[in-house]
Amino acid sequence: MARDAYRDELFKLGVEVDCISDPDGMEGQLCDVPYSGILVDVPTMIRSESTNKGRVSSVMDRFPVLRLLYNGDRGGIRGLSHGGTVRDNKSLKSFVLNECLTFSPRTIRRSRRSDLVLNVLLAADADDFGKRHERTVTVNVSEQGCFVYSTGEWEDDQTAWMVVNELDDKTPIGLHVHWARFWGEMTRIPGIGTSYSSIQPGQLEQIRHLL
Repeated sequence: MARDAYRDELFKLGVEVDCISDPDGMEGQLCDVPYSGILVDVPTMIRSESTNKGRVSSVMDRFPVLRLLYNGDRGGIRGLSHGGTVRDNKSLKSFVLNECLTFSPRTIRRSRRSDLVLNVLLAADADDFGKRHERTVTVNVSEQGCFVYSTGEWEDDQTAWMVVNELDDKTPIGLHVHWARFWGEMTRIPGIGTSYSSIQPGQLEQIRHLL
């Protein structure tokens, strides 16, 4: 059985793993427990009758992901990079050592984010606007935070600030950077995943209307 084969291989690598039987269970699990990566059995995903595969895909975009195929008669386990092709084979061991071990375990928020593009000025300090800031956009937004496209050098737990062009109140909004994805890392949009650390009530109310 594929699941047992995956577990045995991960056990040899000293990896702790939790299994779910359906993609719809992924979000709830990731809300409660920090993880460093996601393994997806390709046949299970294909057979899934989930009506929310777009949401599942959005969740997977926040983690290292390896798609797995198992064939006990033809060499066992084959790994395919998320978004890659059949030619982009990657071993389970390589994925764990090179991607998962270097990735800080994280959970996901329970509040859903909307794909909303807002034009923003992004800076590492509230006093940098007008001097050193990046003209960029949000990729998705929620009442608790947003993902901002950026090719800057950001660090986890860093503070950032943004001014949102579409909001009436241009007071800089404080952001707590929970994670950063750098340009050239995997096939993902670079940027920062953030929560609001300082926001005016009127700004938050206007964001709610935009969602």
